[in-house]
Amino acid sequence: MIITPPSLSWTQTKLSKPMMEYLWSQIDLAKENSKPNLVGHISKSLFLPDKENKLFELVKTEAKSIGYELSKMEMLWVNWQKKHEFNPLHAHSGEVSFVIWMKIPYNHEDEKKRPQAGEVYGQTHSGCFEFVCTNQLGQLAQYQYHLSTEYEGILLVFPASLRHQVYPFYTSDEDRISISGNLT
Repeated sequence: MIITPPSLSWTQTKLSKPMMEYLWSQIDLAKENSKPNLVGHISKSLFLPDKENKLFELVKTEAKSIGYELSKMEMLWVNWQKKHEFNPLHAHSGEVSFVIWMKIPYNHEDEKKRPQAGEVYGQTHSGCFEFVCTNQLGQLAQYQYHLSTEYEGILLVFPASLRHQVYPFYTSDEDRISISGNLT
């Protein structure tokens, strides 16, 4: 008999053009500072409206596919991450969290070519988003997203307690823009 313990899962979805346009319209409406509620070493984070509840409904549907029944958005915000800024290892409140990459002004392949990244042991982390957890044997496991423009419009929905971090990038002077939220 083979015993298979439960495993961790998250969803990854490419958003439609109309949904991306809706989200950009909501970003234009964001005004109130959310930084006091966040751990990121990021210059600008604002609470994001979801006037038509389109984002809530989308995330709720995605979360259901990994076993979560959600009833409300706890917090919703948009980050403008500048060169050299980062988000340290952390988890979120609520049951489910998500991230959407709206604008990624760099390519991980270019980040890897920087002199500081050359000849490092293991993977180059510059500009990456990374999940960190323990596997079924209690060993540390990491899953990296090597971000580039092709990840713009990607939505990840994951358990809020799943630790994750965002590494700094160095090859662009433009802001990396992402949306995140917590749901219960």
